[in-house]
This record gives sequence, structure tokens and C-alpha cells, in this order.
Amino acid sequence: MRPSISLGALVAVTTLLVAVLTTAQPKSPAEVVEERQQVMKQNGDAWKNIQDNAKTGNWAVVAANAEIISKNAAKIPSLFPEGSLTDKSKAKPEIWQKWPEFESTAKKMETEAARLQSTAAAGNGQGSQDIIKDFGRNACGACHTPFRVPPPRQG
Repeated sequence: MRPSISLGALVAVTTLLVAVLTTAQPKSPAEVVEERQQVMKQNGDAWKNIQDNAKTGNWAVVAANAEIISKNAAKIPSLFPEGSLTDKSKAKPEIWQKWPEFESTAKKMETEAARLQSTAAAGNGQGSQDIIKDFGRNACGACHTPFRVPPPRQG
């Protein structure tokens, strides 16, 4: 009697083999820094769009950009694995020394952006303006001030 392999077993073994062979290698610190800088640039672009569109009362665009920031903020802790400092990184070592505080500030940004998204999507101009007024300081600045090397001063 010949041993037989069922189609299901063959598919399972093939799937496992493909998964093992295609498992991503850990990213280098340079790759991690590049990825997080892209995410932060998206946030900066979204924030600029929020500010510009809030002036004209285009709350649908404000809501869409707030959603981008909220989703990106949820990713922030994963973008800062320990040891991901390079000469291009603006991250301070305090991120890893004060990890719970860092995670908390990312969560606050996520929450504030989601709140703005909801308020703007509802067409609540005054409520959106109230959130926008303090967003830079309470969401972005809450993390940048303690955890990011400040950019060089202009002129």
C-alpha cells in the first residue's frame, strides 16, 4: 500500500514553507527611521491640510486628514523599536527611558485626532475649531517637546 498525501496536507505544507521562506527580515535602524519619517511627513501634510481647510470651513477634508493622523498615531509606538537611532533620526533616547509616557502621548494624539475627525465629519465647525486651536500643542507638541530633537532655529 502506497502512502498517500491528501491535497489538504499538501496545501498546508506548501503554505507553511512559503511563509517560512518569505518571512521578512527585521528592518535595519535606517529603514525604521525612514519609515517613521514618512509617517511623520504624512502627519505634517495632513495637519497643514487641516489648518488650510478649517479656514474655509471644508469640514469633510478636515475630517479625512484627521483620520489619517489618528491612524498614523496608532502606529507610532511600533515605529520606535529600541535601537532605532541613526544620524538622520531626531528621536531622543528619552523615548525608551520613558516608554509608558511616550506611548501615552501617541495615544493622546490618536484620541484627539479621532475626536477632530468625528467633530469635523459632523460638520461642527466651532467644535472642530476648538480642537484645532490646541491640537498642535496637546497632540503633536506633547510628544515632540520631550521626545524629539528640536529642528535648528531659523535665521
